[in-house]
Amino acid sequence: MSNLNLRNITNDFQDVRLASLATWRQAGEFTPRDRNGPYVVLQDGYDPEDPKVIADEFVLGRSGKWLSLSYFYKMPIPDRRAEFVFGTMAEVMEMMHNLPSKAQILRPGAAAEAEPAAPEADEMAAALQAGKAQPPGAAS
Repeated sequence: MSNLNLRNITNDFQDVRLASLATWRQAGEFTPRDRNGPYVVLQDGYDPEDPKVIADEFVLGRSGKWLSLSYFYKMPIPDRRAEFVFGTMAEVMEMMHNLPSKAQILRPGAAAEAEPAAPEADEMAAALQAGKAQPPGAAS
């Protein structure tokens, strides 16, 4: 991830991307779920309160707050699923529409405590990595 084109995390829908978790074995448990769902909402950028301006990847939760992907991977799967996974694009669009103009970042600990994410650690993480690699709408 290059810092060259990154900026503060925003709540602007044009700055986010969806990653499909359709390949996840538990994807069918989401109701409602559209054809390529479930999804997570991602954005590359940096925490506006980070004085070092370190590039990171963030995931958006139902609370309307962004969390570093490294912390997301450390969470128990049921907690990730409840807060960060959306069944349909319509659900994502509605949530994004209701966000305040200023992005809020969840900061569960100091940046020094963050370890690199281990996407191979579980099936949900593997599905997220696969979804990030596909262009939007490519999942089946």
